[in-house]
Amino acid sequence: MTDADTPEAPESPPQDAPATGPDRPAGNEHCSSVRFRWKSGLVLGTAIAVSLAAANSLAPDETFRVIFLYRTVGVSLVAVVVWWLLMSGVPLRQRVTVLLAAATISAAAGIGLIRRIDFNGAMIPKPVWRWQSSSPERLQEFLPPDGPTGFPADEPVRVTAADWPRYCGRDGSRVISEPMIDRDWTHHPPQLLWRRPVGDAWSSFAVVGPRVFTQEQRGDQECIVCYHADTGHELWIHASSARYETAMGGIGPRATPTVTDTRLFALGATGLLTCLNPQTGRLLWQQNITETADGVMPMWGYSGSPLLYGDTVIVITGGQSGTAAFSVDDGSIVWRSEPHPAGYSSPRLERVGGRVILLAFHGDGLTALNPRSGQPQWHYPFTNMYHVNAAQPIFTEGLIFIGTGYDGQCVALDPASVTDGVPAEAWPPNKNLNLKFNEAVARDGFVYGLDDGILTCVEAATGRRRWKGGRYRHGQVLLWEDVLLVQAEKGYVALVAADPDRFSEISRFPGLSEPDDGIAVRAWNVPVVCRGRLYMRTDRQAACFRLPLSTQSALSGDSPVRRDTMSR
Repeated sequence: MTDADTPEAPESPPQDAPATGPDRPAGNEHCSSVRFRWKSGLVLGTAIAVSLAAANSLAPDETFRVIFLYRTVGVSLVAVVVWWLLMSGVPLRQRVTVLLAAATISAAAGIGLIRRIDFNGAMIPKPVWRWQSSSPERLQEFLPPDGPTGFPADEPVRVTAADWPRYCGRDGSRVISEPMIDRDWTHHPPQLLWRRPVGDAWSSFAVVGPRVFTQEQRGDQECIVCYHADTGHELWIHASSARYETAMGGIGPRATPTVTDTRLFALGATGLLTCLNPQTGRLLWQQNITETADGVMPMWGYSGSPLLYGDTVIVITGGQSGTAAFSVDDGSIVWRSEPHPAGYSSPRLERVGGRVILLAFHGDGLTALNPRSGQPQWHYPFTNMYHVNAAQPIFTEGLIFIGTGYDGQCVALDPASVTDGVPAEAWPPNKNLNLKFNEAVARDGFVYGLDDGILTCVEAATGRRRWKGGRYRHGQVLLWEDVLLVQAEKGYVALVAADPDRFSEISRFPGLSEPDDGIAVRAWNVPVVCRGRLYMRTDRQAACFRLPLSTQSALSGDSPVRRDTMSR
């Protein structure tokens, strides 16, 4: 047999070629060649880690650090999904199955376990679990079955110099005018008088005699509520059909009632301006400022508390009127100012150069108005990237100090020097006091406030920072003689020396710092000191503490406790 007649042996298959046969079905040859591409995954993971580190280190403040991290995490998740679907090398069926399973499990866990997501002052999310009670549930258990108790009809409302009848005190300056208490809270801490659940809201209190007024959200009802100062029992409630709620902004009203002997004025988050009889809670009149004044509600809801001037009540409306004044008698419009977007600050009055001016901190800057007519005197453009101007302006040493958050600035204006409708700057804007939604106080030419959560002292005349210390986060500050009463965001309260030379915390006590049913405390509401008592609240609970009497007050007979017992 010749070579030509010899049959050729079949060629051996390549070493890595897939075998065929009954154990390896034809048509799936590509499956064994697929390899998980871990190297590209490692590169992606490294890039994500570097991006997160850069977002954390390059942010100008804590708020922007969180914002940058949110954006980086969002982009990173999209990148991981794209890599998994298109570049991971895993079989298509497995890629789709894993992705759908992850999405289903995440959605089911979120819906089944999480009631809602709360955010703290730095916008860090905090889950509220399904097994934790909601504010309406806690409140319903506490309310008496027979409804509010009420006062006798002959118990009139009388506003005196000892009362706290509006937001931040009689003149809105956050200054406590009572005799100083014992500062040694280690040995003489404030004593709890009552504590109770309340409806969602960021409102503060107005305190007049034995009555405490505030605003709350109860289900679909926006409420104005009166409590007994001695017991915390509900005396009356007025409810309107309105509800404000956003994930980051929270739930309920933000403003605080303003009280006179015969009228109570309150502004709801959606724009309901309500006038009640403060003794009984009976409705006198109500206006929706988005309709009657062409107002435009800002993103986080109306937050400015009503201001009384003569026979008018003034509120910041935003939109076509900027600011508007309403008749205290029937709610009719008396005047409307020029258009400005609404900010989150309350209007306030100051006497400058012998004249009374109305200061309205709008979303686009500070405007000085004639409070009788609404005519603009001057306007200083000042804002941040989100148009969130929240802190009230401060008039000190002949200057008007303003500040804003979100990588914002602070500046002092000279209202006595106005050119072309713009006041002169006492010093150029700087970042020494970043007031997000926490207001500052002034004493002897120095301004004290929370700079993105850290207590800071700034010289009003120069803008120079004197010191920075004490991480109270996004709480609130009141001034009491030479002491700062600082309510931390976590609910405890500290006394700090109002000393321009150094930071010095004197003492502190727990306040409302204990978590309510495991839910983290957000003490954003402004506290009140009135008649020897400290009133505090959060979006879930309220409490009243008797402050320790100082030896000096006891010897002089000027006792807050004695005044307290006289009130009721």
